[in-house]
Amino acid sequence: GKFKKTPPFPPPPAMSTDPAEWYRNMPFITKSLLTGCVIVTLAGNFGLVSPFNLLFVWTRIWDHFEIWRFITCVLFMGKLGFPFLINMYFLYQYSLMLEQGLFERKPADYIYMLAICWTVLLIFAFLFDLVMVGMPLVIAILYVWCSVNADTIVSFWFGTRFKAMYLPWILLAFNIVLGGSGMQELLGIFVGHVYFFMKFKYPADHGGANLLETPGFVKRWFPDEAPGVATFGQPAPARRPREEPRQQGWGAGQRLGGDE
Repeated sequence: GKFKKTPPFPPPPAMSTDPAEWYRNMPFITKSLLTGCVIVTLAGNFGLVSPFNLLFVWTRIWDHFEIWRFITCVLFMGKLGFPFLINMYFLYQYSLMLEQGLFERKPADYIYMLAICWTVLLIFAFLFDLVMVGMPLVIAILYVWCSVNADTIVSFWFGTRFKAMYLPWILLAFNIVLGGSGMQELLGIFVGHVYFFMKFKYPADHGGANLLETPGFVKRWFPDEAPGVATFGQPAPARRPREEPRQQGWGAGQRLGGDE
């Protein structure tokens, strides 16, 4: 059978004039990711904790059992600045659209996707001595959304508009033009593509098994939500009109804001 996509969804609604209400209404998984990144990054930049203690340093993990580094090396985004703000914007926007679109009322599936991408990034950190892999995770999230919604028209800087499938590569090229190496972007593209291919393309277009089926214990911990039922302390979502799924192409992944 052909690869089926969820119908494209509009960009997230504009931020409420009340920041507390905007934050309170944010879906649980996106809220957790965004909050974790902001808190850990601010803590490292304002001296609440040494930035070194947030990085992926295998000898410290192996010899001193500093296992929190498996988490903080993803949440810590490096120095504060415009690239950090851009990355947080992309994380919020595309994680929100995944959580309310492709993974609507399926928190276990989204959490499992994040766990897979997180694990692959940690493997790369170990193999290539990377100390921070948070930005590639954001890129992988963006990549998956752009691949599932490849024909959706998106806007970019300077008023340009094009299909979402091109957005990751355009952002990659843009960051290289601004002086970045592109390696963080490419890593995020690779991780996002591995998930997208194994989860959607391989079973649908090549008749393969779904090797990334969400385990039952994850679904028991984070059960699917019934329509109109709120979970994780969130208000019940309004039911969004559905279209019939149509075939969707797939593109590449991207990265945001600039190298650390």
